[in-house]
Parts: sequence; C-alpha cells; structure tokens
Amino acid sequence: MLKALKEWDKFYVKHSSNKGTYNEINAIHEAAMKPMIDLTTSNLNFHRLENMMKAKMEVPAFRFDALEFEFCKSMTDICDILKTYGTLDMSYDITQMITSLKIESWKDTIPFAFYLHPMQKLITEVRNSLLKMEKDGPGRIKYIIEQNTELEA
Repeated sequence: MLKALKEWDKFYVKHSSNKGTYNEINAIHEAAMKPMIDLTTSNLNFHRLENMMKAKMEVPAFRFDALEFEFCKSMTDICDILKTYGTLDMSYDITQMITSLKIESWKDTIPFAFYLHPMQKLITEVRNSLLKMEKDGPGRIKYIIEQNTELEA
C-alpha cells in the first residue's frame, strides 16, 4: 500500500509541477474563470461589510459604495458572459436592481413590493450561492450555479 502511495505521489508531483503541466492551457483556464473568481470575491467582501453594518460598526460610505460598485460590476460581467455564451436572454441592470432595493419603505408600497420582493429574494439566493461557492473553493465553481452541486462532498 505504501509503495502504491509513493508511486502515486511521484506522478502527482510530476503532473503538478510546471514541467508537467501545459502553461498555455492553464492560462486559458485562469482567464476563463477570473470573472467568476472576481464575482465570488467581491460578493464576499460586500457581504462582510454588510455584516459589519448590521453589527452597528462604523463603516465609511466610500467603502460601502466601492464594494457595492465592484459587486455590481462583477455581476454584470458574469451576466454579459452568460448572455453571450449561455442561455441568458433577459435584460439586466445590476446597478439599477441594487439601487431599487434602497427605496425607502418599498416593502410597504404595494406596487414596489410586487416587483421588488421577488427580485430581492432572487438576488439573496444568488448571493448566498456565491458565498457557498467561495467557501467551497475555486475548484467547485461553475458559471451555471445549479451545476455546482456535483463536486460537493
């Protein structure tokens, strides 16, 4: 058994070293996944800041605005990819969606609540999925969120 493990380790080290991998293919994979990694990172940073605000910690407005902007930009980039190469066929304006949820007392205004409540629910689900993907690591991230379950333990 020990001999088999040593042999496997020898092949693994050879495979994982720069001499045994295809740098060109690795560069393509990294470039392809960069927008998704950026989105999970910006979502995590934005989530942490929101938690600080919920805990009544002092948060500078410029920091909130910067992290919200990064999240919206990263999410828009992913939506652009899904629209170009995937099946996304709806229009989207992530910044406008997030801004709409800042309307005061929208939950008490029936027309606003009719449209914004489902949108808030879906944004929350997506952001929670992004947090889970970030926690599970980049090896378990896929562009189609529903397909992230096949590698889970």
